[in-house]
Amino acid sequence: MLKQEIKVGHYYELELKEGNKIAFAVLYGFERGKNKDVFTLMMYTVTDNFEFPIEKSQFDTWVKEGRVREITSDKLLVYAM
Repeated sequence: MLKQEIKVGHYYELELKEGNKIAFAVLYGFERGKNKDVFTLMMYTVTDNFEFPIEKSQFDTWVKEGRVREITSDKLLVYAM
């Protein structure tokens, strides 16, 4: 199985430990410089949406734990509504 990588412009679903799920879009990321491997996510919850920075290593941890998966824009729209 291929290892999932974080990609700018893609949508993901994160399963929290309580079984709840949060959808997010990766807005942009830095490949070099002071903020190397830092990505900004736009997270969508039932009541709000907000930007949240993460490091690539955090995303890799979520992948290793099986808590994140890529989703389509249609499914993201359901979260946003």
